Amino acid sequence: MAGVINYVRMSLPEIEALDREKTIFLMAVSPIEVHGPHLPLGTDVFVAEELQRRYAAALQKEFPDYTLVSLPSLYLGSDALPLKGSLSVPAPLLRKVLLSYVKGLASQGFRYLFLADNHGGPRHQMAIEAASRRAWRRYRFYLVDPFNHEFRLMVQHDPAFLKETGLEPGSCGDDADAHAGTNETSLMLQADPEQVRENWREVVPSLPPPPNKAVLLLGRILGIFSSTLGKDIKHLAATLAWVGDPQMKPYMGAPARAAAEAGEAMLKARTGVAMRFFRDALAGKEIRITPLLWGLRLLQNLPE
Repeated sequence: MAGVINYVRMSLPEIEALDREKTIFLMAVSPIEVHGPHLPLGTDVFVAEELQRRYAAALQKEFPDYTLVSLPSLYLGSDALPLKGSLSVPAPLLRKVLLSYVKGLASQGFRYLFLADNHGGPRHQMAIEAASRRAWRRYRFYLVDPFNHEFRLMVQHDPAFLKETGLEPGSCGDDADAHAGTNETSLMLQADPEQVRENWREVVPSLPPPPNKAVLLLGRILGIFSSTLGKDIKHLAATLAWVGDPQMKPYMGAPARAAAEAGEAMLKARTGVAMRFFRDALAGKEIRITPLLWGLRLLQNLPE
């Protein structure tokens, strides 16, 4: 990332010389996770690193008087696909690690840490948003993860977002394309094509099983009191049906339909969404993002 300072290569005097009000830290964070037979275990981090590069370019263009500092990528996340090969950590641990980073930066007088992320695990997103809100309460520090909002737009087929990407349901990272399918394969074809295995065009589609009926019923009941939570639980019903299926494939969607152009459209749209949050942060506005299933955030505390 041209013009971005690597934090771990800095000396103490160089850190001390940074303008506290005009320094933005950037970091990619996602778990190590199985992504089918055609994508590497680091897929989420590799996509996040490409997003981080795009965030940096957009921030440098719009806010040239700010200094950007890159932290090492954090291969850490919750609710990774429950298969051998995935490495997942409990959500409370992820929350504590992020808050420890925040504390370390805030104690030096810094105010901004913008995250690039590509993992839709519910407790992963809950933990990051919980850390974000606590960072604001304790330190008036901005810990911002735009993917916690972008994922909602993808799963719930936000019309404006789909129009911007040019993508359709079933290929936009929604429940029918939830993992290592059309969307994530497209992202990797654009972000890091050399790491996409040659067999990607031969991977047969993985079709979603029927949603969990008991969870759907719970969603209808809770929807009486909260329409947002009711909609969110439809996503939970689909997710539980997939990961609970004894015939589960290690991907969901149709990788063979992927295209680098679709990956570029998604990356561009997600960068645009992220910049809206970043502008608000730099303008001093409080940032509150509502991830999917935020109404059930106590689930963070269940064992991984």
